[in-house]
Amino acid sequence: MTETLLVTGASGQLGRAVINHLLDAQKVPPASIIAATRNPENLADLAARGVTVRAVDFNDGASLEKAFEGADRVLIISTGDLDLKTG
Repeated sequence: MTETLLVTGASGQLGRAVINHLLDAQKVPPASIIAATRNPENLADLAARGVTVRAVDFNDGASLEKAFEGADRVLIISTGDLDLKTG
């Protein structure tokens, strides 16, 4: 059984590079990859290749739970858009 890999920040430069490396160099089956981003419409090309595309917002716990469902391993690519409250 192949593990399901989730990559956050998938529509960014690093996220796309990681997913393309998994698909092309590592020959990971597209159905074993979840590409997560705030803007899933930007990943139509990956969806056309068979990659699962999911919306995720780090400021929305429900979207995190839904996006991460079924993932065995996760690569979290950092974002500057986190709403970090201090105080």
